[in-house]
Amino acid sequence: MRTLEAGDPVMEAIAITGDKVSFVGEQDEALAAFPDAEIVDIDGGVVIPGITDSHTHFKRASGVLSLHIDFDAVEPRNIGDVTDAIADRVAIDPPGKWVQGDSLEPTRLAEKRFPTRQELDAVSTANPVVLRSVGRHVVAANSLALEAAGIDAATPDPVGGRIEHDEAGEPTGVLHEEAKLRLDANRADTVVPPDSTKDRFAALSRSVELLNRHGIVAIHEMPRDPDQISDWLLLHEQERPRVRVRFYVRGLAAQTSVYDLLRTGLRSGFGNEFLKLGGVKFSIDGSGTFGNAMVYEPYPGQPDNVGLQRVETDEFIEAVRLSHESGLQIAVHAFGQRAVDMALDAFQAIAVPRSDLAARRHRIEHAYLPPRPGQLERIHDLGLVLSTQPSFIEAVGDAWRRVFADDELNGVMPVATAMELGIPIQFNSDFPCSKLNPFVGIKAAVVRETSTGHVLDQSQAIDVEAALRFMTHAPAHTAFEESWRGHLRPGYAADLVVVDRDPLLTPPDELDQIDVVRTVVGGESVFVA
Repeated sequence: MRTLEAGDPVMEAIAITGDKVSFVGEQDEALAAFPDAEIVDIDGGVVIPGITDSHTHFKRASGVLSLHIDFDAVEPRNIGDVTDAIADRVAIDPPGKWVQGDSLEPTRLAEKRFPTRQELDAVSTANPVVLRSVGRHVVAANSLALEAAGIDAATPDPVGGRIEHDEAGEPTGVLHEEAKLRLDANRADTVVPPDSTKDRFAALSRSVELLNRHGIVAIHEMPRDPDQISDWLLLHEQERPRVRVRFYVRGLAAQTSVYDLLRTGLRSGFGNEFLKLGGVKFSIDGSGTFGNAMVYEPYPGQPDNVGLQRVETDEFIEAVRLSHESGLQIAVHAFGQRAVDMALDAFQAIAVPRSDLAARRHRIEHAYLPPRPGQLERIHDLGLVLSTQPSFIEAVGDAWRRVFADDELNGVMPVATAMELGIPIQFNSDFPCSKLNPFVGIKAAVVRETSTGHVLDQSQAIDVEAALRFMTHAPAHTAFEESWRGHLRPGYAADLVVVDRDPLLTPPDELDQIDVVRTVVGGESVFVA
């Protein structure tokens, strides 16, 4: 058993009484102390603390997996494969029914772009089509969908968004960030029909098993509409799924307004051991993969493009201040260096001693582009948590290389430097933006390889033990739960995982092949291979 505690103690036995760990130590001592206990032989497996995925969109992903076209599963090689998948759906859907697709990554297509509305029109003249990118930062739509949303050649780019046009000035159907307008399924005035409550509930119920299968005992969920919260509540009432969920509610540019949340008087920590309010999340910029992250130097080949700012500066700063004063932990999505500075400026503007600010454990999400001089030092000085996704190196690292020159990626995902500075760090997947399997992210943090095998700045690599702590001990601390979960200690919640081999002795290039053979949440085995 690897407890991952300081000094890397290796133990032989763990005892569980009810929902708590009651003993950790040597086998002979355990047998003597608990002579009547049921004995579970893990047959050469290794026990580690239960894994927390501290940034997910799991509720949204559950619909992607079973209700819409999941392009991550389809694995299209070109636009023809994309349109074939749409044609297959159109063939079984009645005219007028919307065809929705998710997790489309254009850099994996031979054409390196999204399909145009004309290409989508060629396979769907009677069904509106809306296809969403990984992370839902970009939408590709056919003519029927554009017409339904009122988007045409005269539609101006909204603040924080960009509509692509062809040479004739007509929209191509590709819409970036806030330019999704009424084709953004999370907007209150969206024209995209919602999935039924029955279908959403069934999809979430089916999908929880994926968390158990991957050894994930807790998630920090990032909802941006009320259904993404209420469906979890209903599921826990009716089925008692064994996964701990912490909500970080999207506070601006979402149906879950921070101002409504503040009026309720709710604070971070409200809830119980399984469902709890973690805090509030604000998203500043778009994705670097699509040239929308806020940067200082224009994107290569795009002299007028320094990214998209999705929220107004003054409103964001005020929302951060109000949230802090109201007892809410804050998570800020900031991909690019300019967005990171905007986030740091907002935290710095809060008129409290730095020790008081650090005590709230506010979070910077992503921040993976190479930092400007002094940025990481500011994160440290403000006491912020760096919440980032090494799994992105595997998922979209090759896409970054198509956007940025290799020398511009020196320092990307700067985990080793952040560790040296003493910045609190946690790892997560941002699922479905990268693979849910936590060992994919652990491998990426150690070997730093993209999906094609290119190494991105090996100097930022870390060891396996640290990577595991950033997915076990660290998220519990971020959520103010380090006194009762996240560790294998007597009196702590019995959340643990049995894997088929010792991660610390596994060759780095085989880390993603580690299999979970048992997951235990609150003393209950929720998955056994």
